[in-house]
Amino acid sequence: MNVVDYLNSVRFTVLFSGGKDSLAALLWVLDNIDHGDWNILYIEVTGNTHPLCTEYVERICDVLGLSDKLVIAKRKDLDFFECIEKWGIPIIGKYRWCLWQFKVKVIEKHAYPIQVTGMSRRDSFRRKKIKLIDVFWRKFIVVNPLYNWSKEDILKIVKKHEMEINPCYRKYGHSGNCMFCPYHAKNQILLTLQDPYWRKKILSALSKVRAEKSPWVRKIKAEWMKASKQLTLVQHGWDSG
Repeated sequence: MNVVDYLNSVRFTVLFSGGKDSLAALLWVLDNIDHGDWNILYIEVTGNTHPLCTEYVERICDVLGLSDKLVIAKRKDLDFFECIEKWGIPIIGKYRWCLWQFKVKVIEKHAYPIQVTGMSRRDSFRRKKIKLIDVFWRKFIVVNPLYNWSKEDILKIVKKHEMEINPCYRKYGHSGNCMFCPYHAKNQILLTLQDPYWRKKILSALSKVRAEKSPWVRKIKAEWMKASKQLTLVQHGWDSG
């Protein structure tokens, strides 16, 4: 199926997280889709999203003339760090409550059934099998136009449109949409914990997590606690994360 023809025939939502890949997906839509029957959904993970990320998304949409398409949404009845204390660290699989509670629930309410993402096969081992057009969570048709793109391809389209990269990459090594993520790399953990505000929030929540039943939870908690004791500044680039 020709993905351009398909999207030109349907209503859809672009999922824009503030990350560079989802920015590239949004720019791809502008380059390839002729109709205007689509919107943009940005999801704040309540209590865990940096305001700089939200400000960046608003600024990019304004620069691109897409402010009227932007929907900013979040769970108002839950707080991410309170959920960590209650449910523990979210890990891949059925216990990844952050995805279900803070993302999917919001998508169900604010997005069209067809969604465009910036996901690619290089993202992780679990994403190596994603397709150009896929079905997720038995609920949505998900279109992944960048599923075979390289980091160089992402950079190329961003430069073509002369877009700025989310400033959180320079400061934290990631987009800031999820300040605490159990899958952040060591570099990202160190940079995040150097911010006193987020350091306090994250370590306070993790100190209350009981990790003895799960080796993965023990590993993740230990990584963050160990990093909290390291004071060495680290070098990083915008393309980490």
